[in-house]
Amino acid sequence: MKNFFLALFFLCTISLKAQYCLFFDFKAENKEMVVSTITAAMNTDWAKNIQGTKSLFAYLPNGSTESTHSIQFCFPNEEAFENAFMSYGQSMDARLLLDERLREYAIDVSQSINTPIWYNGQDWAEDNVFMLYQMEVTNPSAYLKEFKSFSQKMAKKLEFEKNSYGIAFPIVGKNADFSHFVWIGSPDIKTALSKTKKMYSDPLFAEFSSKVSGIRKVVNTVMSVRVMDF
Repeated sequence: MKNFFLALFFLCTISLKAQYCLFFDFKAENKEMVVSTITAAMNTDWAKNIQGTKSLFAYLPNGSTESTHSIQFCFPNEEAFENAFMSYGQSMDARLLLDERLREYAIDVSQSINTPIWYNGQDWAEDNVFMLYQMEVTNPSAYLKEFKSFSQKMAKKLEFEKNSYGIAFPIVGKNADFSHFVWIGSPDIKTALSKTKKMYSDPLFAEFSSKVSGIRKVVNTVMSVRVMDF
């Protein structure tokens, strides 16, 4: 995570009214010490003053990625991000824990800042399990049109209208393998698995897949489980 906030300084100049979520994906080699170190970092004055959500997620399973976990900070606007960036550089405690000590127990895999293109308006902070579909999309506008139509019909049919779902992309730190990702939130693992199984066997899914087959390629699927919020 070292120097990550410095590398993203220019983001503060972007004028978009949307949420920004920083994903710090890593491979945990000592899970207990990782959780302990992150918890200590989240108890610093820097973390307590962040205007946004702070969460630790586990990838179960992690598909084709090396990452086993993800620390995620989600900000409501550019000002909140900027405040976190500026104060991070001044917090010796946070920097010691996240830049130095965490490296003893985890291997950094990827860092990105993501923003939603479209979602159904539900707060993803209320969901505990997410099915993530990482894709390479060659025609985002056409894909978005089809996805909006399909996802709203499927949400009504499978009764996950009150959960969050949508499509996002990394605007900084683009992954070499995918350009966009879809998320579908659930309250727990059993609900996520049950509804995913039903979705895959539904005729609406087959129809949607056929329509977008020429403009998107799914490169990885991941179940992301909320471990704790700070």
